[in-house]
Amino acid sequence: MSKVRVVLRAGAFVGFSAGILTAYEARRALTPAEGQERLGSRYLARLTDGLLRIFGAELLVQGQHTHEGGALIVANHQSALDIGVMLSLFQGVLLSRHDVADWPLLGRLAKHGDTIFVDREDRRSGAAALREIRRRAKQGRTVVAFPEGGTSPGDSVLEFHPGTFAAVRSLDVPIIPVGIAYSPAIPFEKESFPKHMAKIAARPRTRIAVHLGEPLPPSPDARSAAEAARSRVEGLVANGRRVLDHVPR
Repeated sequence: MSKVRVVLRAGAFVGFSAGILTAYEARRALTPAEGQERLGSRYLARLTDGLLRIFGAELLVQGQHTHEGGALIVANHQSALDIGVMLSLFQGVLLSRHDVADWPLLGRLAKHGDTIFVDREDRRSGAAALREIRRRAKQGRTVVAFPEGGTSPGDSVLEFHPGTFAAVRSLDVPIIPVGIAYSPAIPFEKESFPKHMAKIAARPRTRIAVHLGEPLPPSPDARSAAEAARSRVEGLVANGRRVLDHVPR
């Protein structure tokens, strides 16, 4: 049954994503420049909500993001599903690894989503990404980042890199910590993206606890801000795990 589920969900994923992309590009061609950001946000919400349903994701969300204007959202990173979860909740601009831009279908979707691509092994790419984060935040956009710089297994939260926090230093934008926990666990380590998604597709469902924390106080020191955010996210992940442990299976 799990193999059949994988095939059906993979087909639904490709068909739904391609349909959303085609519809968006057609509408975008007829939309004035000043309305394209709103159009993109609307289609991004449709895309992420639909994909989460296709893969059997059930969100258990605690907390609410009510801030108007620019913000930096930082979360732990466990799975490729994290991207859909965060964009579904915040509809912001995502900071992503650079090679995603070249992926079939997903790369085009990411570019339309105004994604900021970064090659963490290239200092010039990193500096350009930080400038883009700062520019978007000053424009009043919400930027979503995973400061671990990669995925971590289970509920562990790796060290947060300070660069993302340096990008918004001295700006009057809140830093919102978010903790994500999965049931069952969903590690994404050395396997390929298709293999990882196939493992998720084979499950009947995946419960995801998402806990939003209170905005962090501003800090002039990026490393201190990164450490404070990591500590807060770690606590939010633990809260999410407790919720999942008490939800009937």
